[in-house]
Amino acid sequence: MKIKEITFQDRRDFSAIYICENCNFEGENRGYDDRNFHDNVIPNTKCPWCGKSRNDLGIVEEPTKTKYEEWEVI
Repeated sequence: MKIKEITFQDRRDFSAIYICENCNFEGENRGYDDRNFHDNVIPNTKCPWCGKSRNDLGIVEEPTKTKYEEWEVI
């Protein structure tokens, strides 16, 4: 699953539409805008439709940029 569009963000908490690179399933879910979430959680998130994750498919892309730097307190 990858982020297609962030629909709401309050500080580091956000809601987004996620899309599966394998079956194109789209669903909305929440997330946390930090490096750990973008680098570890999203690539391991399994699609509820086909059950595949980005790591299962071997997809490696440029990391998503966070809205705030890691050191910023907001």
